[in-house]
Amino acid sequence: MMSYIQLRGNCYYARLSVPKELRNHFNKRELKQSLNTSDVNIAKPKAMQLVSHWKYQFEALKGSPEAHEQLASQIRVEPVDETKTDPNTGMTAKDYYIDHVAEHHVMDEKQKDFHDIALGKKTPFLLYKESFFNQWQVNEKTKQMADTVLKRVCAIFPTIESVKRALVMKMVQEDTSAPKTKQRNYGFIHKYWEYLKDIEAISFTSENPFSKLKINAKKNTSPRKEFSVDEIKRLYKSAKERNDEELADLIFFAIHTGARIEELCQLKIIDVIQVDGYSCIQIKDAKTSAGNRTIPIHSSLRSLIAKMMNQRNDGYLIAMQNKNKFGKRSNALSKRFTRLKQDLGFTPEYVFHSIRKTVVTIFENNAINEGIAADIVGHEKNTMTYGLYSGGNSAKSKFEAIEKIKF
Repeated sequence: MMSYIQLRGNCYYARLSVPKELRNHFNKRELKQSLNTSDVNIAKPKAMQLVSHWKYQFEALKGSPEAHEQLASQIRVEPVDETKTDPNTGMTAKDYYIDHVAEHHVMDEKQKDFHDIALGKKTPFLLYKESFFNQWQVNEKTKQMADTVLKRVCAIFPTIESVKRALVMKMVQEDTSAPKTKQRNYGFIHKYWEYLKDIEAISFTSENPFSKLKINAKKNTSPRKEFSVDEIKRLYKSAKERNDEELADLIFFAIHTGARIEELCQLKIIDVIQVDGYSCIQIKDAKTSAGNRTIPIHSSLRSLIAKMMNQRNDGYLIAMQNKNKFGKRSNALSKRFTRLKQDLGFTPEYVFHSIRKTVVTIFENNAINEGIAADIVGHEKNTMTYGLYSGGNSAKSKFEAIEKIKF
């Protein structure tokens, strides 16, 4: 924050560079304002507040609905001097300030909403977003997805008061997303609205306009299909021909384990362990409790894993994959696999996950006990005896099943 304050004489000033694209609007390269103090400890928080306000002005000018709301909300909760009234107009300093900001920093069609929010007549749609997220017990990825949806809806409904059932239904009907995506996204908004009722930001007895949206799942959607072993050989060979050794290794790894793509990409060298005399890979932090498991290493896979362990210097078997913001390492390889299978003429029903279906089909065709197959691929067991009380099949039983895979 020290870069935002400047001592001139015995008084500190707040300062902030104006973005190039907005300099003509402000007719200056830098915003500057006296903080009316010579005490740096007082200047810092005052400058932080002022600079935050300026930054929201910048974003509002660039068309950000969220910044537009935040700017009006700041004026609403941090009023300019209201003690002096112009005898000719009856307007306070705050009224003049709101008019000034609305005229110079807000797009014309949004001026009324800006006035209403700043004067406390309306409530910004996202005003309670942070408190909603703070009490919501879900993982960070879910919150990120919900945040994106809330901001998108805010562009249509800038204030809570602007939300009307008919307009919500119109928004949903015009949304071209897949039905499952719509159900998930509007489920986030429904939950946010219920939170607003819980904290009495809106009437508790009012109907939730995001309920019963009549989103019908698509009929006759094609389920994922499994590859044949020969088709996986084609994929593997094509990846080799493209000199994409990482993708080829991943395909080879998948057909010999039945593991999910992210499970494979998260495997570390320390996850290669010995269980009852069998070399195994240990999958941890899977998407379900049944997914946490050990898989004996197929005899055809041993040399590849040995090569991976000798060549890697980042601790992972599948190396040098950048994590996304949710810690996922498979994104780049997943996209490369998609391009590969599309180039070979496979339809959307075929995905990397289809390799798991292939492995399960191999087990079924070889009359492998379903409980053993479930322990290998990480599926829940539905029976009370095996699902609740069994400690799982032995490494020997799983190894004998894995060896039925012939590639």
